[in-house]
Amino acid sequence: MSFFNLFSAFDRFRRPANTRDEAFHRVHPKDNFYQSSGFFPMPFALVTTVNEHGITSIGPHSLAFPFDIIEQPSMMLISRASSNTSVNLRRGSKAALHFIEYKESWLRPIVALGYPGVEPEEKMKKSPFEMVRTPSAEYAQDAEFPLLMKDAFQVFECELDGEFQYKPGRETDPAGCEEFLCLKVKNILLKETFHERLMAQKEFPSIPLSYGFRHNETGDRRFFFCSHNRPKPVAIPTAKGREAHSIFYTANKLDPEIRFELEACKLLTDVPKVLLTVALKGIIREAKKQGVTMIDADFMREVNAKRRA
Repeated sequence: MSFFNLFSAFDRFRRPANTRDEAFHRVHPKDNFYQSSGFFPMPFALVTTVNEHGITSIGPHSLAFPFDIIEQPSMMLISRASSNTSVNLRRGSKAALHFIEYKESWLRPIVALGYPGVEPEEKMKKSPFEMVRTPSAEYAQDAEFPLLMKDAFQVFECELDGEFQYKPGRETDPAGCEEFLCLKVKNILLKETFHERLMAQKEFPSIPLSYGFRHNETGDRRFFFCSHNRPKPVAIPTAKGREAHSIFYTANKLDPEIRFELEACKLLTDVPKVLLTVALKGIIREAKKQGVTMIDADFMREVNAKRRA
């Protein structure tokens, strides 16, 4: 076992510091406050885009997170306006967000891929990641769609939302400021092993986390990464007032074409949990027969009346 791995193993058993009685120290927010003025661990996406010469490049981005989460899934990507990723997206509108497992030998190349001012062709020559065409039928022959990283366990294939606008006022040169890019998620691709893990919810990938760029008084300039421990499941408390919300959440995950209103879900709180999914699927089948896409309380009463008849 290497010293790094040995240290990581012991580090997992380290207890939280006992700072309860210490006073808080006020820190003034500076640029990139989440990494310069505090501790904010982040998963990151390796984003591929295509430049005007048809070259796929990879840009690591910590600020990539779910945005629209119900009807039209999307990711919010915050990137420097002059970055290759931003420029390519404004020109070609398509991107793929890749998520990889923790591997120490990949960390230095990832940092190099994020270094500004280097042309994509030069960056990609030194990349250890093999690139492949997407298996998605709608993009497989699309020269504007970027290549995918073969080493990724998960990929979000996205297109830029041309209608989203968020441009706060800035005194700094716009090229040096952040840009807010809403990416509509068109496809989610998972390697088979990880799809099985997702369905079983028993084993999770070890995704690398980033604490961002840091520098100190001695002049050290570094990015900090870590792996995470195995997630620990924590049961949700049973509360009658939340039952309808839980049913609403479950119901709206079953079929992307059929939506449930909360008021309709309140009429299902008496259904035993072991039968809930079966009941919901039956309601969805009935809705499709009738051409209904939004299940409201009236439709639910109608279905219930038919069952009692």
